[in-house]
Amino acid sequence: MLKVDVAILPKDVTRMNLSNTVCIVLDIFRATTTIVTSLSNGCKTIVPVLCIEDARALANHIGPVLFAGERQSIRIDGCDLGNSPFEFSQEKVRNQTIIMTTTNGTVAIKATEGAYRTLIGSFLNATAVCQQAKGYGKDILIVCAGTEGFFSLEDTLCAGLLVRLLTEMGEVELSDAARGALLMYSQAKDQLIETAVESRNGKRLYDLNRMYDIVYCFQKDRLNIVPEYREGKILLAK
Repeated sequence: MLKVDVAILPKDVTRMNLSNTVCIVLDIFRATTTIVTSLSNGCKTIVPVLCIEDARALANHIGPVLFAGERQSIRIDGCDLGNSPFEFSQEKVRNQTIIMTTTNGTVAIKATEGAYRTLIGSFLNATAVCQQAKGYGKDILIVCAGTEGFFSLEDTLCAGLLVRLLTEMGEVELSDAARGALLMYSQAKDQLIETAVESRNGKRLYDLNRMYDIVYCFQKDRLNIVPEYREGKILLAK
């Protein structure tokens, strides 16, 4: 029976052997939501990096790119894009290569290097990413990006939804962390937006007049695609 676990923070996976594990990375506000949106709008590939200096150095080797950079929910000066899914429209990203650095999401993605597969999840593609992950027949680890090394409510709520979906797709063995995320989601599922607005990141976005981002990030199964991080790039899963 395959096992389902939840890592509350990227640092929790640093000593794990992930070679036989499928990871699903979540950064709901807003990196993974934005990545899923961007790929659905025809973006060719997204390359996650840890800092803007790495982004610029990489651009010199791979040619014309768009830079997407965010710190504390605000676009980095000089970047073409920030971290709002509404910036990644089809007109802007279709057939483009994007180099992305964000406060939490790209850190979490890079932390899973060495995994059997790393998939990019969100509320937007919840069912699709669970079906893709389950299809490999491997243990599944849901990795929450957190916020600057601390617990993130919105990521764990989405982790709980994914745990619920995975249990509905067939018998699985849940860790205590997976059960905890499931309980949290079950308690809040009828008031997700209201709950998310009260989170640290939710309040920050609300104060930045980004309520529409919050609402969008909590739309379930809006998209039927699954991005995958492989060989340093994010592409549609095969």
